[in-house]
Amino acid sequence: MGIAVWRWLRRFRQVRRRRLRSGILSEAEGIPHRDGARTQPARQGVGLTYQRRYIVQISGSSITAAQLVQRLESDLNAASPVEIAVFDKTSGVPQRLEVGDEYVVHMPGPWDCPVRVVEQTPVSFRFATLRGHMEAGEIEFRVDETGEGDLVFTIESWARSGDRLADLLYEKVGIAKEMQSHMWTHFCMRAAEIAGGQVVGDVEVQTERTDMFKSRKGRQSITRAVDVAFARSFALAARLRNRPLHPRGLVFDARFCLHGTSQHRGVPFLDDHTEIHGRARLSRAAGLPASLPDVLGLALRWPQPQDDAEDHATAELLLATTGLTMLGRHLLRPTTRWSPAFYGSLLAYRVGDRRVLLGAVARRTRTVPADLATLARAVEEQPLLLDLVVATEFGPWEPFGELWLSGPARSDDLEPMRFNPARHPIQELHPEGLFQRVRDSSYAAVQRVAHRGSDSHPNADHRPEGPSS
Repeated sequence: MGIAVWRWLRRFRQVRRRRLRSGILSEAEGIPHRDGARTQPARQGVGLTYQRRYIVQISGSSITAAQLVQRLESDLNAASPVEIAVFDKTSGVPQRLEVGDEYVVHMPGPWDCPVRVVEQTPVSFRFATLRGHMEAGEIEFRVDETGEGDLVFTIESWARSGDRLADLLYEKVGIAKEMQSHMWTHFCMRAAEIAGGQVVGDVEVQTERTDMFKSRKGRQSITRAVDVAFARSFALAARLRNRPLHPRGLVFDARFCLHGTSQHRGVPFLDDHTEIHGRARLSRAAGLPASLPDVLGLALRWPQPQDDAEDHATAELLLATTGLTMLGRHLLRPTTRWSPAFYGSLLAYRVGDRRVLLGAVARRTRTVPADLATLARAVEEQPLLLDLVVATEFGPWEPFGELWLSGPARSDDLEPMRFNPARHPIQELHPEGLFQRVRDSSYAAVQRVAHRGSDSHPNADHRPEGPSS
């Protein structure tokens, strides 16, 4: 395991992770039903269904696709990281692979993972899991040839966790998921070496997941109950005060200078090298007197291009002052300064098979007390600079751009600038978790109450009509 961890730390930044973006539901349902004895199909598993692809392109190979598959079939351990996974053939002719052959994959922990060969072609072979495996599903190994003479080696799986302990380690803790990623990315790299070629770029991991086999009734009931409770609570608060949270704020011009991170994530906002212009609203959450600490909010809005049109869709991101540590990034933190300060998303987003948090760091080179009047003067004198950062839930923060806020400051008392990030999501950044799912209705409830109240307001003609304005 020590060797495995060392190899994983050395290679994990060289792996490109992104969402699969193909219909997992139809593809997973298209897996043939296996009637063989002791088979453990995905329907018998626990938790979410994952479809994952590990892809490596190989240039300059000295052998063909079929020859590479033959060499892998003759000795799977030649490509496997044997410190965490050893293939032991228990049924069939040695150094050959045929439909019906069985293997046990010996791994650390309370599992030995039995599999059976269920399909084979000259350029591919597929295993189905058997009873006792830590996963329930199928996995395929295949090699394709490109028009330029390169080989593309792909490992693709459709599976759920085999039991609740495996689901805990895979979905909740994430250890099994990272070890699986290490195992198959290592297999891809070794396949390239066996082919006698060079790896083009990095190994790419594509992931999609669904709840297709799990009854959603209980989860939907919980979501509805929390949804209704939040919506009613915020609607009541809106009747007492037009804007329950962040009642007053200042609007500034925002310039995003994006430069990406060291790891490709498949999210344009995190990967692109570009400049974007938008708007930002800074506010105090409770509206307490300026002398008292308060949770400070940074709301961002910018246009993002559509894939199939020249029009631009609106993206929104809400940040608030939180801590920086693994625990602190999930907790709101009252403060007395706009800068220096850390603004975090608090709630997670899913990128491929990982959960990430976003943040903005107001640099320590400048101190701006947390009252609106001082903020307006400070930004008019000199733009406020923040570093945009991203992190996994348990990983370090990594910068992916800069955010410049410039004046003049504008009040939105007469024309409230309202946000609903659930209806204006960032492309390929998917809200994750129960509170992200109920955010839309809570925001919409508040804005409906505020909009009805504005109809009788003396300045109603100056208020925006849309609920997300």
